[in-house]
This record gives sequence, C-alpha cells and structure tokens, in this order.
Amino acid sequence: MDDLTTGVDAIELRIDLLSPSGAVNTAGNIPPLSYVATQLAALRQSTTLPIVFTVRTKSQGGAFPDSAEAEAFELMKFALRSGVEYVDVEITWSEKQIEALSKVKGFSKIIASWHDWTGGFKWTGVTVTEHHATASRLGDIVKLVGKASKVTDNFELFSFVESASSSPSSKPIIAINMGAEGQLSRILNSTFSPVSHPLLPTKAAPGQLSFAQIQTALNLIGQLPTKQFYLFGSPIQHSPSPTLHNTGFQTLGLPHRFNLLETAEVNSDGVKAVLSAPDFGGAAVTIPCKLDVIQLLDGGVSNDASVIGAVNTVIPQTKPDGSVGLYGDNTDWQAVRALAAQRLKHSITKSTTGLVIGAGGTSRAAIYALHNLGLSTIFIFNRTLESAKKLASSFPEAYGLRVVDSLDSFPSDLEAPSVIVGTVPANGTSLQQGEAGVYLPPTLFARAPSGVVIDMAYKPAETPLLTLAKTSASESWARVAGVEILLEQGYRQFELWTGRRAPRKVISEAVMKFYHS
Repeated sequence: MDDLTTGVDAIELRIDLLSPSGAVNTAGNIPPLSYVATQLAALRQSTTLPIVFTVRTKSQGGAFPDSAEAEAFELMKFALRSGVEYVDVEITWSEKQIEALSKVKGFSKIIASWHDWTGGFKWTGVTVTEHHATASRLGDIVKLVGKASKVTDNFELFSFVESASSSPSSKPIIAINMGAEGQLSRILNSTFSPVSHPLLPTKAAPGQLSFAQIQTALNLIGQLPTKQFYLFGSPIQHSPSPTLHNTGFQTLGLPHRFNLLETAEVNSDGVKAVLSAPDFGGAAVTIPCKLDVIQLLDGGVSNDASVIGAVNTVIPQTKPDGSVGLYGDNTDWQAVRALAAQRLKHSITKSTTGLVIGAGGTSRAAIYALHNLGLSTIFIFNRTLESAKKLASSFPEAYGLRVVDSLDSFPSDLEAPSVIVGTVPANGTSLQQGEAGVYLPPTLFARAPSGVVIDMAYKPAETPLLTLAKTSASESWARVAGVEILLEQGYRQFELWTGRRAPRKVISEAVMKFYHS
C-alpha cells in the first residue's frame, strides 16, 4: 500500500468494482453491504490517507446498475456513517436523494460528478455550464469528465475551468478529458487528479497517468521548475541526507536535487548566494549552524523553533507582494516526539518523567519534545553541572526541569525516567567508570520497568547508551537509534519543502543501505 500510494493525497475505493468472488458482473454489479464494510475496514487498517468512496454507474463508465438508486444511496449513507472523507455522487441520480444525503454528511465532502464517455461532450457548449451549475449546487467539489478526440479539446477545457473558477464563491473543480489526447488535462488539473500506479494491473480510466509521470510532465512544460536543496554544516561529507532527499525526489518524479554545502559559517558569501538564488528550494541545517542561520531568515521562524532556539530547516515562502522570504522551522523535536510516542509501551501520566543527557543545542529540542509529549517532570544531566543549570533556567517553570548530578539515582519521591534521550556524541559517553565522557551506570534503566531510550547520535549504530539499554534494561524498553531520528526529521523536512508525503519505505531502504555501506 505504501508503494501504491506514493505521492498521492487520497485513495479512491470503487465500490462498483468490488465482488466477493473477485469477478465483477459487467451486466450490473451490486456488492453486498457486509462485503463493502469489510473492504472499507481493511483499507482503513492499511492507510491513513483520506478515502474517496465511489459508486460508479454503467452509464458513467462503471459497473453499478443505473436502475439501482436505492442500493446506491444505501451504500453512500453507509460511507457517511463510517466517516469516509469524500463520497462521489453522480448528479444523474435524483436531486431529492442527493439533497437528503447532503443533510447527513457531517464532516464528509460530497464530490458531485458527471462523466461523458461518448465524446460528444463539448466544453464550449451549454450542457457543461448546466452540469457545472447543478454539481456546484449539490456538492462541495465539482467533477466533470469528458473525452478528448484531439489535443485542442484540452484548451477548451482550460478556458472553461478558468471562467468557472473566476468567482470568489466557486467550488473546487476536477475537470479532465479521458483518452490519450486528454492526458494534458490530467497533467494540469489542480484538484484531486485521478492517478494510476505501475503496480496496478489495469488503469481505472483511459489516459490515466501515474503521479510520477505527471510530475515529470509538469517539469517538461515549465510548470514544475527544478529546485536545488542543500545541507549546511560541518563536517557533513558522510551525511546520509543527500541519499534521503534525492531518493524521495526520484521516487515521486520530482526534478529537484539535494546537495552538500560544507560550511561552519552561514554568514559566508557562498551560503548567501545559495539562499538568494532563484532556484533555491530549501535547506537542512546541522551543527554548528542551527543558531546562526536564524539571522538570515527574513520570514521569521516557527514558534517551536523560537522556543528551542535552533533551526534545522529553511523554507522559502512567497510573500503577498510576490517576493520570497526565508522561513525557519525545527523538525528535530518532532522526530523525537513522534518516535517516543510510537515506541512507548505505557501511557503517559502525571507521574511519568523523562531524562535528557547533555546540555547542548540538541538537548533543547529533546526537552521541548518531552514537554510536548506531556511529561511534567524532565531531568537534565550534564557532565558540567553549570551548563545543565543554565539550560534549565532558559525554559519556563512549567517545563518541570530538574537538574541531577548523577545518573545513578533519582529523587525517591518521583518515578524514575521512562523516556530517556541522549544528546551527547557517542564518543562522549562511556560504560566504564573513570573513562573520559559521561559515565552511563548499569542502574540507569533499573527502576523503570518499561520505557523508550533515544540516542540522537547516529554513529556508530550501537552507541554506549543503546548498548546499555540492550544489556541491562528489560525487554519492555524500546530502543531508538540515531539514524531513525535522522530519517524521521528528514521525512518532515521533505514534506515541508514539497508539500508531499515522503515515500518513507523507499527512502528508509536507501538510507539504511548507505548507512551500513
């Protein structure tokens, strides 16, 4: 499912093509409601994407009998009761039935649709205007589909869409032409373009393209310019970030490129030239530049980045006057929070505590993440006690930060930490007392029966902190390696830059191969 849905925003479930036997009755297919319910549940379990619930009739290009109106609306009402996000309703049905359905739609959206498979539908004719008016009145989204016999049919479609969308009260419109001659309309359609995937055995409609094909075509006709992305920091020559983002770009058919720009000083001419270039798409920022880059961001920073005091993601944003400003965000804390919440096996209560090891810039993101996770008490340990105290005093009292001078014991009146985040480089920690670095005692995981430990250091794969958790913590303790944090924060950067979900499975496989090579 992850492969099939790469790049898309929703999944269409074609009810008229469902059959318990696997063989669709082309003379008229009405699947049992109980079977539809099991298929919808199975789809919900396999994806978090919104679902478009479609009962397509024979006259509109599907397999559902045109005469089975009662059965169709029974299925669509079931979809609404099930919380399906979008229901496709053909405007050829009874308007009274459609209006009644709309009254019980709740938060679902109605896609009012009309399809013409004959080729006689003209975008310059009266019929299309009438159908658009009806669909606008009955639905939240308008869908009009014709069939192109020549490429100029698409130009007529574009003129119609431009005119129909000119009113401030106009509703979103899906307007496409079927057939090979109509592929240009699919490429340029801006709302819910139906796409296929190479893994599917057949295409749902003639002329359908994959998401990646559409992105490639948009680039070729100048509607999706190639952008350059960068990693700022030092040392970065062995960073997995280019593998992460370039794999994502390639998988989605995006024409962009991610590059390394090694620098310890973001105020350099080289960095400024990159940031001001017309093809600049965004930047990832790592040490030692996460704080200094803020001075170059004329578009401000997110509230999260402001509290943390560090930016790891730069995003160019177009201002109302057409100029481009640079905006900063922080996805490090989001990665820590997401993976801690995902791996923690027990619920967080008022008595749950956390521990952050280290007092550098990364520790600020960790503290912010644990507070956002709902922990009311967060311990801070650092080899230099004064640095830990300074860090704690920089956050509001509501964060419940308490500096400890040892990892061997914690206040007896509080629970031992069950969410532990290490922010010290792996070579700055040790399992042997007396060696240089932060000593990690074998008792660190002894008092909490379960929890999650995260090491922000992604080299080596098995850090002293993770090794200690493996050898001394119970099996109820989950371990999160630094490379997992790197991936999670990178997925979120990718989505901020492109507006598309990162193809996580493909990216993860490529990064892990690079990481272990």
